[in-house]
Amino acid sequence: MRHYAAIFVLFLAAVPLAQADADSCNGALSALNRVKEEISPKISADNPAGKAKLQLMASTLERGTRVCRDFGELWFYRMAVAHRLGLEKDATYAKSKVDDLGYVAEFDPFSLPTSAAPPPPGAAPGSDQTPGQTSRPTPGQTPGPAPGPSPGRVRQKWALVVGIDSFTDKRIPSLHYSVKDSSDFVDFLQDPKGGQFDPTHIIHLANDRATLEGIREGLGRLRVNAQPDDLVVVYLSSHGSPRDVDPNGVSYVVVHDTNLDDAATLYATSLQMIDLVQQINREVKARRVVLVLDTCFSGDALTSFQAGAGGTASRGFSASVPQNKADDSQGPPAFSAAFQNLTIGYGRAVITASRASQESWESAKLRNGYFTHYLLDALRGSHGNERLATLFPEVRSLVSTHVKAEVGASQDPSYEFSEGADSIVLGAPQSM
Repeated sequence: MRHYAAIFVLFLAAVPLAQADADSCNGALSALNRVKEEISPKISADNPAGKAKLQLMASTLERGTRVCRDFGELWFYRMAVAHRLGLEKDATYAKSKVDDLGYVAEFDPFSLPTSAAPPPPGAAPGSDQTPGQTSRPTPGQTPGPAPGPSPGRVRQKWALVVGIDSFTDKRIPSLHYSVKDSSDFVDFLQDPKGGQFDPTHIIHLANDRATLEGIREGLGRLRVNAQPDDLVVVYLSSHGSPRDVDPNGVSYVVVHDTNLDDAATLYATSLQMIDLVQQINREVKARRVVLVLDTCFSGDALTSFQAGAGGTASRGFSASVPQNKADDSQGPPAFSAAFQNLTIGYGRAVITASRASQESWESAKLRNGYFTHYLLDALRGSHGNERLATLFPEVRSLVSTHVKAEVGASQDPSYEFSEGADSIVLGAPQSM
């Protein structure tokens, strides 16, 4: 096998006339994302710990609106936090700024998402197995009895599948197999012997269709169509970045039209993970949602774009932007903080291609990302009829073994299931 490496370090060019504003907003937008990740319906000013956390958020947002005055989302979160603290004068003032800037929010960040409401009595929203179906036992284990009919059967199934190989900003390295990964995933979903999704219920966005606006429109269609008893799958394959290494403090997926000119354009044109999580939790009514990410969220991977043995490549890059040295806020939390918000709702499964400290690799031999290749192998082998929680350990083992042997690197896919999500079955038949 040939071994070669290419390193791309991307430094964003600052816009001279807007440099002061960009530097000031840099820290403010970082702080905003930390606040968004920490907000939860559980935080209350009625107890000392909750009040202290809210006061810290309020102080952080007040500083942010002083240095970044025309960013409506900052004012909206300042309003929400002030209201939660009972500071109605400040909440009213912030609301006036929200209105002046024309910012429109779809939800109260402190409210309980609709999807988090308990299912109807007797229903089991995560139990999608059909009568007579069994889960594959682990080695040495005797199969248990098959579960009976589930009152929580899937009504309809919907999917948004995104794959991006090329980018309008040529400073972003191209990928090789992200679009093929997404096409292969769509093929499985619509296979009558696999996912059994209605092809008209699958939104597939690749390259120039996978813009930020296009992805948001796709999420909007899920918001409109999916009902509480439905299953929703969101799959993304592209470059990614974690909070803990990005100078702007933002964890995001790079989309086709992401713009690296400066901190503001990077913020405005990438798919921020906390926003994706909030839209899934707040806007999608389905109680069963599977989020699959074949992206790179590791620290080392995002300082370079690497090609490895046998035509493998890592799905990551870094975009260095000027950091506001005057910002005295604490460093950003780990990327996984965005995912913690998904545990608020029922039936949320998050499956990622690698752990936060690792790279996600694609292979010329497989003509796929390793993760997507072995995930689809397992799903096809089971005809989509096994629970994700049953399939995943095998997928993780295969990815880890093959990447170690063929690339000489570590890649261990990870997952997190909220209540009821461990029994989701992608190939569950629709009840309509």
